[in-house]
Amino acid sequence: MIEPMLVSVSASVLANILSDFIKKKRTDPELLKKLEQEVSKRVGKQPPLVAQTNDLIEAYKEERLVLVLGAGVSADHGLPSWNTLLQKLLLSTFMSETSQSKEKSQVLAKIFTEFFSPSPLVAARYLRTFYESDNESNKMPFDEAVRNAIYDEINLKKSSKTINEIVNLCVAPGKSPNLDSIITYNYDDLIEYHLSKLKIDVPYKSVFDVGMNPTTKELPIYHVHGFLPQDVKLEKNNKVTLSEDVYHQQYSDIYSWNNIVQINKFRDCKCLFIGISFTDPNLRRLLDISKQQKGSNAESHYIIRKKYNLNKIEENISKILDQNADLFDEKVKANLKLDETVKYLVKVIEMFEENDAKSFDVGTIWVKEWDEIPKILRSIRSLKANGIN
Repeated sequence: MIEPMLVSVSASVLANILSDFIKKKRTDPELLKKLEQEVSKRVGKQPPLVAQTNDLIEAYKEERLVLVLGAGVSADHGLPSWNTLLQKLLLSTFMSETSQSKEKSQVLAKIFTEFFSPSPLVAARYLRTFYESDNESNKMPFDEAVRNAIYDEINLKKSSKTINEIVNLCVAPGKSPNLDSIITYNYDDLIEYHLSKLKIDVPYKSVFDVGMNPTTKELPIYHVHGFLPQDVKLEKNNKVTLSEDVYHQQYSDIYSWNNIVQINKFRDCKCLFIGISFTDPNLRRLLDISKQQKGSNAESHYIIRKKYNLNKIEENISKILDQNADLFDEKVKANLKLDETVKYLVKVIEMFEENDAKSFDVGTIWVKEWDEIPKILRSIRSLKANGIN
């Protein structure tokens, strides 16, 4: 459900880059041309989508394809983002510790997370301490509070084409071709829920603790950060990797079942990352370990990323420039071709992300809109590569 270390490039960051760029450009008129050439050279040529899809189809045929899922795949059903989850959990602490009304506490929680941006791990540690303290006997357990916050606004009636296609890839346990497995960093049971609603029996096993071994006819769904299903009593092994102490325990124990699963799959299979970033330090470490173990420089995996929206970025940067006159004098602003500069900056940002993924032997599949993801998954299942315009 949650990626605790998730970060994104904000308009203010781009504005700072833009400010630095403009200053350099004023002293060197040829800098833009040189930098554009350098970016083009470093980005290189991406293989066409058809070739990338064919690579994934071959892995699917050989039953070596693993889907690695992050928070993005659950968003269509109303499950909260990291910031929203924090706000929901902080709401109860504001109500308890400041005696504010629910309405005022909601505003305080939103302002607190929006403007102070507390470290996710530090905030989660504080929240676990709050829920597990003995000061109030009526407090629910931390994992129960997290589960309530996750499913608070869930809408299972709303259709998600991405989840539908993921489920369609899961319907052949015991048959061929078939997925090798699913690795999910989400706490929710959306995949299991949709599998259980199918008119055919799909053998699968949710794995979220040591010793939970699927049979050869069961599709493993590895919840490597913990599992909080909706309608069952939570046990000790439902503990989630959200607070700092649990995260540190998982990070330091290289032989934990969840670390072993990820290393083995990253090393021996071809993984398709969906709805996930590469900012979690433990994920990056495990990708590095698996890369060293397999001893190959070839791109073994793929991540689907959405291209930046030029219009939105240009609009946000324009607002920042208008509100911060000290960044540029009037002469510079008058001569600034913002649209061309934003295109260049976006190319640089995408180059950074693409090269970062490539350092882990992960190729990038760029999409213009998220609704292209189901089309890619459908082409894998149909065993027929399909380019997307």
